[in-house]
Amino acid sequence: MEEKFSEDRILDHLFQAIIELVSILNRPDRDKKLIAQAGVHLEDAAFRVLAGIGHMQAASVGELAGMMGRNYSSVSRQIDKLEAAGLVRTYPSPADSRMRMSELTEDGKNILTMIQSTRQRIMREALGDWTQEEKISLLQHLTRLNDLLKKWDNT
Repeated sequence: MEEKFSEDRILDHLFQAIIELVSILNRPDRDKKLIAQAGVHLEDAAFRVLAGIGHMQAASVGELAGMMGRNYSSVSRQIDKLEAAGLVRTYPSPADSRMRMSELTEDGKNILTMIQSTRQRIMREALGDWTQEEKISLLQHLTRLNDLLKKWDNT
């Protein structure tokens, strides 16, 4: 017999599941393992900034820091390291020359492609016994939740 849950209990369980998932995805040891499996030589903090720039395309230090929940100076230092390694290019913002924008170089894009291929392999293995319909359903529900939370965030 299926257990009945109150609306509040369901919401509490959903929130807990989301927190656990975010916690798993944000663990530095997972980043290190992913980077190593991809055959990439990159510090995990620099990896997160590189991935953030890749996600946002061109981004300012402030935008990246806000998205990542990190302080401005930490993100700026990582961008400097990535630029010195030839993975990121920085330039003054066309809208405000006081702001520094960052975007991936071809080498940076290649690194992210290697990491993305490794991430896809890991997800393929993790979801190996899921049907295509289950994967699509998860994607649709996560996308819907994300969109709703973004709207709430902007109110």
